[in-house]
Amino acid sequence: MSVIIDQDLKDYLDQKFSNFESKFEEKFDKIDERFDKVDQRLGRIENEITDLKIGQTRLEGEIKRVEEKIDGLDKRLGFQEFINRGVFIGNFPPFKGG
Repeated sequence: MSVIIDQDLKDYLDQKFSNFESKFEEKFDKIDERFDKVDQRLGRIENEITDLKIGQTRLEGEIKRVEEKIDGLDKRLGFQEFINRGVFIGNFPPFKGG
């Protein structure tokens, strides 16, 4: 009788263990799938961050160019104003107070 109980207990435990093992493997596979999805999302986020950094660098370069052009225009306008004043003053006779 002891042999039968031992065999029945062994079969019962084997069945329970195999059920537990299969459920554990299913859960583990689901966790792996979730990690894969997270890895894919992180990869996309990294690419987007890289694209944003590249875009920011390009914008900074454009801003510097615009600032340089504005500085150049400001210098030209200042010089033009200086010339215009000289021409304007040179066209009038001196004021003789009287």
